[in-house]
Amino acid sequence: MSNHLQESILKDPELGQRYWDELVAKAQRNPFFAKAIKEGLYSDVAGALGAVQDTVWAAARAATIGRELLKVLATKNALERFPCEVIAYAFDGEGPPKKTAARASMTDIKANVEFSSGKEWTESFLEDASWNVLEWQTEAIGYALAKRETEKVVALYNAIAAADLANGSESTIASPITWANITDNLGYVEGQDFHPNVVAVSPTVYSELLRLDQFIHGLYLDPRNIKKGVIQHTTLDVTFIRSSLITKTLFIDTNAVGVLLVRRDSTIKPYEDPARNVYGVVGSQRIGLGILRSKAVQRGSR
Repeated sequence: MSNHLQESILKDPELGQRYWDELVAKAQRNPFFAKAIKEGLYSDVAGALGAVQDTVWAAARAATIGRELLKVLATKNALERFPCEVIAYAFDGEGPPKKTAARASMTDIKANVEFSSGKEWTESFLEDASWNVLEWQTEAIGYALAKRETEKVVALYNAIAAADLANGSESTIASPITWANITDNLGYVEGQDFHPNVVAVSPTVYSELLRLDQFIHGLYLDPRNIKKGVIQHTTLDVTFIRSSLITKTLFIDTNAVGVLLVRRDSTIKPYEDPARNVYGVVGSQRIGLGILRSKAVQRGSR
């Protein structure tokens, strides 16, 4: 079976073979990874490392709501420079593309945001617990990383100045929300020549939407949706996303508004503190994020 963790590390110019060898050496003396081999689940430490990586990533993937709210781009660079122009212009006659002020404007986004999460156990607990229990608890690392990433994406949207939004101010969202709230705010983004494809709401606002016939009649199930109970597709050609981390309703053209740079996706490594007699695993990510075109989003009051 292919070891995706090993492949990704060996292909990373900042990590490479030396880092992988150090990772294996640490795992070999870590009772957490030794447990998997002892129970006959994996033939060597490399296989156990890959299995834990897959467990963390599977849990993170199901919870990465932030990646539904921004354009995701992989990078190996510490900084990426983006032009603020997103629209291509047509003109009469032949000749080179015409330059615009927007094309000349650039935004730098640094991929220097790092965060981590881990689980640790005493050596005696590792001796007594089954691998199934440990693997289940390890999933929490993936969920924690995904949650932290989403918190950062939501904070990015909430920090946009009201005057810079599509409608030039934050919209009032009625309580309970109305269908006019939905269509009007989508229209504000469209009025800026963007194409909103995501509406992000809190569970409270979503429960109010479920009382609206217009919303119910527009819902359809997508069998490819891995985030069941979180993402709802509609015939409006807009996907509704709900999360307790959403504090203000967002109407977004995710293809234009900004980017989430993934420099190092959720990656695990062994953890040990012999002085405390605890061992475990740590997962971390390194990302960057930024708004490029604030007029591609409209924010509601709730």
